[in-house]
Amino acid sequence: MSETNPYRKANIFNEEEYQSIIIRLESLSNSSEKQWGTLTLPEMLEHCTLQLKMALFEIQGTKKEGLFILRIGFGKWLGLYGPRWKKGSITPTQMNIKKQKPVIKNFSEERKQLVNYLQMVHHKNNFQEHPIFGNLNKKDWGRLIWKHLDHHLRQFGG
Repeated sequence: MSETNPYRKANIFNEEEYQSIIIRLESLSNSSEKQWGTLTLPEMLEHCTLQLKMALFEIQGTKKEGLFILRIGFGKWLGLYGPRWKKGSITPTQMNIKKQKPVIKNFSEERKQLVNYLQMVHHKNNFQEHPIFGNLNKKDWGRLIWKHLDHHLRQFGG
């Protein structure tokens, strides 16, 4: 990927990219087909909402997880700004739908909830430490949220 690749710099706090994510979420439907993974569409939407709840301090962060290298320097940069994540990337415990077993609502309710949380995050300035990537500034949280949503929207063809 070249430095001019817009994917590398995409961030949820950029208005155009924020709106693009909203449009992609709204383009999903009950018939959106999964390209990989074990999550259903409503589970994926809840999983993404859990990330935003964690960022907003609604879900307490757990102990540090993942590889130490992802919390510092080049490892952190690569995780946030490097290539797209591979299928089956690591997930913080509090965002793991299969372990947490939250109540999953229907598709339209889960999508509405995710969009509402995305709007809340879009207007915030401070966020909780991330269990895998550690302390993140607003720009890095915006990048992480965008990259995570992009990953899962591609999972369902959105």
